[in-house]
Amino acid sequence: MGTPEYNLLIALGLIPVVIGLQIWVRKRRLGRRNEDGQQEFDSLGGTLLSALIEGGAVISSLILMIWIMGGILRYLFPMMFNAQ
Repeated sequence: MGTPEYNLLIALGLIPVVIGLQIWVRKRRLGRRNEDGQQEFDSLGGTLLSALIEGGAVISSLILMIWIMGGILRYLFPMMFNAQ
């Protein structure tokens, strides 16, 4: 289960999750824009909740991207050193 091939498959499978999170955050932000291009919120609570939810999504997608890159590099480096 801890083989580099398994890690690579999991890493490649998480790429659509990261893309989906980023698209979701972008759609939420674009949906709140008014005619002037500024974001509008109904209340302070809505603003804080939106900032927490969207911030959590962005941070989690960045963490996933770091994990994905690590999985890909762990797969590639042993192959480069063994291909003498």
